[in-house]
Amino acid sequence: MSTTKTFGTFFLPGPTEVREEIMAAMMQPMIPHRGPEFERLFERLQQGLRPVLKTDRPVYLSTSSATGMMEAAIRCAPAGRILCLVNGAFSERFAHIASTCGRDVDCYDVAWGQIHTIPQLDERLSMRKYSAITVVHSETSTGALNDVRAISDCTHRHGIFCLIDSVSGIAGAELRFDEWKLDYVLTGSQKALALPPGLSFAVASAAYVDQANGTHGRGVYFDLVELDAYARRNQTPSTPALSLLFALEVQLQSIAAEGLEARWARHKAMATRTQEWIGKISDETGKKLGNIAPLGSQSPTVSTIKLPSDLPAEDFTAAVAKRGIVIGSGYGKLKSSTFRIGHMGDHTVETLERCLAACSSVLRS
Repeated sequence: MSTTKTFGTFFLPGPTEVREEIMAAMMQPMIPHRGPEFERLFERLQQGLRPVLKTDRPVYLSTSSATGMMEAAIRCAPAGRILCLVNGAFSERFAHIASTCGRDVDCYDVAWGQIHTIPQLDERLSMRKYSAITVVHSETSTGALNDVRAISDCTHRHGIFCLIDSVSGIAGAELRFDEWKLDYVLTGSQKALALPPGLSFAVASAAYVDQANGTHGRGVYFDLVELDAYARRNQTPSTPALSLLFALEVQLQSIAAEGLEARWARHKAMATRTQEWIGKISDETGKKLGNIAPLGSQSPTVSTIKLPSDLPAEDFTAAVAKRGIVIGSGYGKLKSSTFRIGHMGDHTVETLERCLAACSSVLRS
């Protein structure tokens, strides 16, 4: 993985910074999307994507934001009430999509920054019949990391499907689709995969696709049954964003060269370094900062950091930007009280140091 001297200034938690060679890959000429050349490309992409999601299943490609694959999960879910696990803005969005798609929805809410616990989930699933649950793996608005393996196992004990949003998780946080016997996982191109926005991906178990065959109202664009059938022919149902697929192929080669476990470890090291910095700069300046997600439940890809009440997040991020570094403001109801560092994608501990130095400079001043 190579970077330029200018790489390492953009730390939004999505879209993340994209290397020049990935951007350059999109300049390739167009090819017919119905024909052997595209099918060979699609097959190579499958060979690269399956190890990233740790699966032998087809990986569905959609020219859409990841919200599209959230809608696909809901539209293809079995009939019945859905329990939505909410602990931030994007898990709240999953619940909104379910409701807007006409599903009966209950929400299991916890405070933003917290995670969902298995005993409480088990109790809720025992109280009422559900056909599926939704959960966010890495909640980008708060930096909280749910234990989706344990949550999935719990739902399976109740005979329920578990639908997982891992938009800021995949390629940065450990997830093993086949080994963990997951039902459905979705992600987007613009987070830890470090690609431009515009692509989303999903994997569904054979059981989830089989039941979707009998589900009404699947729609057209996000019909998992059709996506599955086309993927098995190395095709997409609709015209894909070819330029983004060219970039995806180059990035998958880079991910394979690094090794997924090494990539997970790099993201974890960046999160650890950020947490260390929070403690040190708080002690040095007397300005109390804090990661709003508890230790042990912090995402390796994004940290949401609470600022002192006398330092508005908008002022802080603007001052950091003047020092040449872009970070994220808080999201939703956390907008004015927190800022977010997206330590994901192709960033390293070394590039992260530039970001932390700029933040330190503002806090010292």
